Amino acid sequence: MAVLKSFFATRNRSGSRNNGLSLTDHIHRRGSFRLSWLAVVALVCVACAASGYGARQQAAVPSAATQPPAKNLPSQQAIELVNQGNSLLDRNDFAGAAAVYQKAIESDPAFAAAHRGLGFALWRQGDLGRAWQQLNTVASLEPKSAQAHYELGQLAWRIASGEGGGAATAGLSVQDFRAIALSEIQKASSLKPHDFSMRLELSAIELEAGRKKEAQADALGAIPLASNAAERGRAHVALARAYAATGDEMRAEGEYKKAIAEEPSNGVAYLGLGQIALSERNPAEAQRYFNQAIQMSPRLAAAYAALARLYIQAHQRGEALLMLQKAVALDPTDWQSRYELGKLVMQAGETARAKELFTKILAAQPDFLQAGEQLALVQLHQGDVQGAMEQGQRLLARDPRAAEGHRVLALVYWRERQADASLAECAQALAVDPQSTAMLALQSLVLWQTKRRKDARMVLREVARTDPSILSPVTFCRQIVCGSADVPLVGQFLRQNRWILGPPDAQ
Repeated sequence: MAVLKSFFATRNRSGSRNNGLSLTDHIHRRGSFRLSWLAVVALVCVACAASGYGARQQAAVPSAATQPPAKNLPSQQAIELVNQGNSLLDRNDFAGAAAVYQKAIESDPAFAAAHRGLGFALWRQGDLGRAWQQLNTVASLEPKSAQAHYELGQLAWRIASGEGGGAATAGLSVQDFRAIALSEIQKASSLKPHDFSMRLELSAIELEAGRKKEAQADALGAIPLASNAAERGRAHVALARAYAATGDEMRAEGEYKKAIAEEPSNGVAYLGLGQIALSERNPAEAQRYFNQAIQMSPRLAAAYAALARLYIQAHQRGEALLMLQKAVALDPTDWQSRYELGKLVMQAGETARAKELFTKILAAQPDFLQAGEQLALVQLHQGDVQGAMEQGQRLLARDPRAAEGHRVLALVYWRERQADASLAECAQALAVDPQSTAMLALQSLVLWQTKRRKDARMVLREVARTDPSILSPVTFCRQIVCGSADVPLVGQFLRQNRWILGPPDAQ
């Protein structure tokens, strides 16, 4: 679940005469946004970038006799271009806006408003790497602007989540961007210590970064900064999450209930209560809370995803499929739900659709190795053994110890009738994931094929005691992705060993 709200909903409560609206507020509200000359003077003189950029009315340009000295001030041409870019941005013409902002930068390279506008236009186009470069420039030009550091921190966190391939474009690692995001939001909050949104965002990032105590302290500090019931509800939710992360579920439950008391329609709080119920092994209560979350917040994707997981555990695959489809439609970046959806679709025999789902996940999240493994399994189902081989090798190139890659190669080598290579890959996969049903099943079969009957029975007994359904030819074949020629072989193997779970004296 995304921990950061979109920057397009950010509010700058500076109390300036433009009603404290930042550039991002105006984009979000699609209002007309214009730079006044007086606002630019204020920007330069008092470094009030975030509030000075939001004037709704275009002031008349001062005459030459009344203009302040031109030194360090943006040119009139740059101001007019930025105003034009803002109008295009208001109309969601991001490509047109980017082109105009670029002209403004060429006219005046030190004009922070032009860099900010270009950064936002690129961000909205999904070009996070280039957006990062522009917002980084803004923070350099306005080192005392809390809003500049805040926006930069939000973008860094989005890049750290793997979105848009921004890390590769910027030449930094995901870990670098995580550290930068935390540093920039901390800097913004220190510059505006009484800003509710910045404090709350800082808590969320600290929690994701594993700094649980700091997250708890900042969430607690955000509560008195809230200006209305909705904000207080959000702060209580943040504090509840921090408590839950430290294992203090009793306090977490109390904070979620406080959030609901402040804002009865707070679906996120109901979702949190459902998660606590799950941790207490009370699925019926969890389901009730998840349904309440959906009722209160019909567009809360995470609630549909949570309910889907409950249905999967209860083997209600039809209901789970509907919930996952809803979750993915509401949040296209919920890769875990897309992955679970792909698995259900593949189990239903829709391999082409499953392949499409897994391919999309890998295009956006190359390190999602489980999706890469499932894609290889789809290829095996379709008879593309070479494609599965290449996919397995790609997984191991990303992580040489990845159980996912070794599992794929074990299956591929078995299909290629390379028994020793298959057993070697099984062993490496089981060294990382010793409970893998697929690898234990495959290992038992290959040992049997290579005349190591005692070892084969020992492994089959081990996996069958954990999952007795593996003794069904259908289940066994599903685990090892049988080809049509393999089905009779598996059937014969299981018939010869159907007594495997019998009493010791029968063995």
